[in-house]
Amino acid sequence: MDGRVAALDVGMARGLVAFRWFALAWACVGLAAERHLAERFWLGVLALGVAGAVTVAATLTANPSLTRSVRSSLAVVEVVVAAGLLLGEDLVYEAGRQQSLAWAWPAAGVIAVAVALGTAWSVGSAVTLAVCSFIGESLLRGENDWSVSAASKAALLVLAALSASAVVRVLRRAEVEISTARAREEMGRVLHDGVLQTLAVIQRRSTDDDLRGLARDQERDLRAFIADGPTTVTTNLSAALRSTVDTVSRRHGIDVSVAIADDLPDRPSEVVEAIIGAIGEALTNAAKHSGADRISVFAEPEDDKVYFSVSDNGCGFDPALASKAGRGVASSIVQRVEGAGGRVSMISSPGSGSEVELWIP
Repeated sequence: MDGRVAALDVGMARGLVAFRWFALAWACVGLAAERHLAERFWLGVLALGVAGAVTVAATLTANPSLTRSVRSSLAVVEVVVAAGLLLGEDLVYEAGRQQSLAWAWPAAGVIAVAVALGTAWSVGSAVTLAVCSFIGESLLRGENDWSVSAASKAALLVLAALSASAVVRVLRRAEVEISTARAREEMGRVLHDGVLQTLAVIQRRSTDDDLRGLARDQERDLRAFIADGPTTVTTNLSAALRSTVDTVSRRHGIDVSVAIADDLPDRPSEVVEAIIGAIGEALTNAAKHSGADRISVFAEPEDDKVYFSVSDNGCGFDPALASKAGRGVASSIVQRVEGAGGRVSMISSPGSGSEVELWIP
């Protein structure tokens, strides 16, 4: 499905409009000023008329109501028309003409491609137009060497492609950072006015120590998020596991025995986040629902994988029901682990405790 163009892309497209019109006007002035060198003046007028039609279309599409594919298609058409102008100079002018029929107008297409399709397409378009310029001038002058005029146009086109691509990347990165900061600021206001005040009330009025502890932990995490943004998860898997165990143990007032191998490898932060999220959920389920008085966490390297186990001596559960799509275990444990390329096994039966095993590559 085509996505609507982003506001930033619309702004850049509108900025190109003025350049297209000035470049087109300059090309028309050049054609009129050197009319005496034109063998087929009418053909030059027709060619610039086509460029004008593309310019009008590009002007009309510089708005947020049209899809990205429409804007991308028009950028490609603009480059094709520019190539035709460069290749067709021999049909318009007599030998000795020194300037391009299109003048600077082809550069707009190269920049438009950078905005719509990215660096590779933009540089490819610039190189294509440079080759077309060389062929057009060779046909016009009967020369086979790379003329200074063609070389200059080639350099300017490639420079335009690289510069435009770099600017687009910087602007898009800045837009993402600004949008993220604004969203966090807005979320902070909402959390402060609603959720944080509710958590504070729970801590003051509740007589349930577990509930008050949970509210206190959540308030601390939310305030840290508002102040600093999302916390970057460490790549130190062992440290992250111990921190998660400590948090769950403190929150639910239950002792958890931990056995973690010394040679547990570090993993990328996104993998560590998935692992501790899954193990944290398994620990929470055991602490809240199993009625267990003993919970154990075990982790060690195993061949080309890392093995984890969370076991308890509680009331147990039916793994077939727990792993069905739509249930908490399926979304909070299984999906996290499978998203990291691993697998999950749940061993349990009513009345016999439970064990959740994880393997991560």
